[in-house]
Amino acid sequence: MESAPLPADPLAASALVGRGDTYEMRQLIAELDRKQDWAAMVQLAIEQQKRDPEGSDWGVVAGYGWMRSRDYAKAIAALSRVTQRNPEDVSAWNLLGETQRQAGQPGRAAQTLEHASIIGRTSFLTFFLLGEAYRDAGRLDRAVSAYREAVRLEPLFPRGWFELGSAQVRIGERRDAEASLEILQKLDPALADRLKERIEIKGK
Repeated sequence: MESAPLPADPLAASALVGRGDTYEMRQLIAELDRKQDWAAMVQLAIEQQKRDPEGSDWGVVAGYGWMRSRDYAKAIAALSRVTQRNPEDVSAWNLLGETQRQAGQPGRAAQTLEHASIIGRTSFLTFFLLGEAYRDAGRLDRAVSAYREAVRLEPLFPRGWFELGSAQVRIGERRDAEASLEILQKLDPALADRLKERIEIKGK
């Protein structure tokens, strides 16, 4: 029997919060995200971009909607324009990198997120997503380092500890994986059970 999918990465909080010109518009974006109405989110963003073609917020909102609906080419194009126009927008870089990873381009995603990590040195999400890209690219040593930085910046992030422990298992760092498991058991017992299972399977 397949285990339940892992919880979604905290992209919404990074990419969408604060986007929009008014409180009402920000509430609408949050509502569309909650409903997972990606088509309506993209349409809203396109309409708003016509009114404010120089603003980067709506490019991010559109890119997020396209990414969630798996229209990766449009998402990457929109987010690339945002990062060119506003190169200090860390959440746009994060979203671009994650979109590239989901599109099956982990090497390119790692390059994007390496750049984001220079801009956003205190963003735990940047380093977590960088770990995901390294993992998918088969660069597990680097994935471990990135995940470790993510949980250093945000020690209460269960998914970070889970992915760190999982990567440690894969490269044979059982003791370190067990240390990650011990912390995870206090944060998310259900997720900890899944990491424990991976450690036990690897140990057989």
